[in-house]
Amino acid sequence: MRASLSLARAVLVHSDIDEPIATAGAERPLTVDFTLEDGTASARYQITAPAHENHRAESQLTEQGQSLGAPEGIKMICTKPNKGIVGRRSFLMGLGATALSACTSPVQTPLATRVETDNDPLSRFRLFADDGPDEWRKHLHPPSSLPDPSAGPNVLALSGGGEDGAFGAGALVGWSKRGDRPNFDLVTGISTGALIAPFAFMGPNYDNVLTRVFTESDAGDIMQMRPFQAVFSDALYDTAPLAALITQHTPPSFLRAIAQKHRTGKSLLIVTSELDSARASIWDMGAIAAAGQYELFRSILRASAALPGLFPPVNLRYTAGGKTYAETHVDGGVHMQFLAVPSFAFTTPDHRLQGGHIYVLINNTLNPAPETVGRSALSISQQALTTTGRANALLQVNATQLYARERGLRFSVTSIDPKSGIVYDPSDRFSSTYMNALYQHGVERAQSGTLWTNAKEEWPPRQ
Repeated sequence: MRASLSLARAVLVHSDIDEPIATAGAERPLTVDFTLEDGTASARYQITAPAHENHRAESQLTEQGQSLGAPEGIKMICTKPNKGIVGRRSFLMGLGATALSACTSPVQTPLATRVETDNDPLSRFRLFADDGPDEWRKHLHPPSSLPDPSAGPNVLALSGGGEDGAFGAGALVGWSKRGDRPNFDLVTGISTGALIAPFAFMGPNYDNVLTRVFTESDAGDIMQMRPFQAVFSDALYDTAPLAALITQHTPPSFLRAIAQKHRTGKSLLIVTSELDSARASIWDMGAIAAAGQYELFRSILRASAALPGLFPPVNLRYTAGGKTYAETHVDGGVHMQFLAVPSFAFTTPDHRLQGGHIYVLINNTLNPAPETVGRSALSISQQALTTTGRANALLQVNATQLYARERGLRFSVTSIDPKSGIVYDPSDRFSSTYMNALYQHGVERAQSGTLWTNAKEEWPPRQ
């Protein structure tokens, strides 16, 4: 078997270089982690060939491979010269991981029948974000099903944000302690918000689960690094620990309780992004629980939090009519920051409601304090991506606020206070210290009554 290695890819996995590498010029040492393709050996070593001289790099790779016991005659092939920027860990941990996985992910072979939109066996459980009002009405309970239809619905929309979801968990717990947390008629979640949403939907009795998940967990409870395999696979991390965590906290008794609440007219919706069709799927989780599709329920939670490149996509499988259907889904945040109002509703005339309240909980900082950005390509691109995400969230917040005002709904929004003093280290993802601080920040703001910015107040708040 011929073992192969791309030098450029290997450096992207682990490197001590924090600056651009020229594609030509003087020699310089590069520290590289590598493994044989079959996983039988690995090592850290240095090469000193200029990036444009493949033959010298290849020679050293071959020598290193054989020193590890690679069969004689097997060469370690450098498939392309090193170009451009080598990623820091902080970049690979975030959105930049998508670029790495795009270069290295293998071609997937379909294992089951793809779902066709015109004959969707999952239509009883999901709709698409771009569907019209008829499809939405199939999955949303009518206002007449509310305990007090004249009061209007209470809606909670939970955004994505990775470990910043600890803020949302703490906010809900503190809100319960304050004593004025509503009984929500509709809860939606995306990414980390999807992991919070089922417990927010079920009410304060499940606050202890949110506390445990976001204060007693760390990176090892969520993901496992693929130190060498990552360059040949679909993500930098394996989320088997996250799958186990989801299963642990969603036993059949809990899912039966969700099904029962669904039957009373309450709705729980989770958003994922279908990889091949590039459409946002919105899942009616109460209907899924009521149908006893527990593994599908859990897989959707995991898929909604599958940040592309960082966490692996999730294959959602469903059997109907003797056929097994499969789709590949990733983080719902690819399409939207949160879900509070269907897209069609912004342009569809509708009657004013007599009441109701939309709460948007952003697990991030919408109005960050200014910071000095490094002048490297990676620092600039990372800041640009972060700014784009925040700008999109602000656009959604403003559009939702306008919709609420026109329809007679109250509107409130919250996000992490940029003056909280909590320091985020992008090289230490899912740090328990960081998540505990954010959790406590959410609890304290909710208990003190300073959590929400209402529509009548200035938004976004001034620094």
